[in-house]
Amino acid sequence: MPATPRRIRAGSVLAGSLLVIGLLGTSGCTGIEPAGAAGAAGNDLVSEVADRLAGAGGQSWTATYRLAGGETARITRSQRPARIAYAFPSGNLIRTPDALTNCATAGAETVCTATDPHGAPDELPATAGLVTPDTVLALLNAAAIDPDLAVQTRETTIAERTASCLRLGGVDHVPAPDFDVCVTVEGAIAGFTGTVAGIPVEMVLTDYQARAGDHDFTMPPGARFVDRRAD
Repeated sequence: MPATPRRIRAGSVLAGSLLVIGLLGTSGCTGIEPAGAAGAAGNDLVSEVADRLAGAGGQSWTATYRLAGGETARITRSQRPARIAYAFPSGNLIRTPDALTNCATAGAETVCTATDPHGAPDELPATAGLVTPDTVLALLNAAAIDPDLAVQTRETTIAERTASCLRLGGVDHVPAPDFDVCVTVEGAIAGFTGTVAGIPVEMVLTDYQARAGDHDFTMPPGARFVDRRAD
């Protein structure tokens, strides 16, 4: 049976590590100087951040990001019903209990294709420029059971939100073995830099709201709708 990440009380190991970093010194407005951890201590640090990210799956929120090149993207999660929407420069991906709808814009036309949502992952196109929370969570869970893990940690403020940041390298059996990630205390991705399955991704949080608007779960105006769900 494969090993599973050790789950511990949120804030314990990570807070202790960051306290040690704080005693060593700070780096002004950029946050706290990075500190390294390896072995079980490093695995526990990663596991705590993964727990925080997973916990945001049961909340409603809207996170806006700046992508590489200065473009904007947005992730919106809502409850009752549970649903999530991604808006990015080349289109949208909307998951609801009834459909997984992929909207792609080419020129002046936007086409939204609905498929059955059950069992289908939230796969963003290579042109999206961002990663999903599920992708980041999978990377962190893999890192949390890597026996050779070495991780650097720091705490900072991004978009007026306190965030814990990890720098990981050489993670085994994942599509992004080397990456930097920051997660807010609310559990939102505050930043991510890495190459995922050969696709460079750079995103940083610019705004976070603890609410979700219904308009984020609707197709763009004028979009052509194609329904490929089974009857």
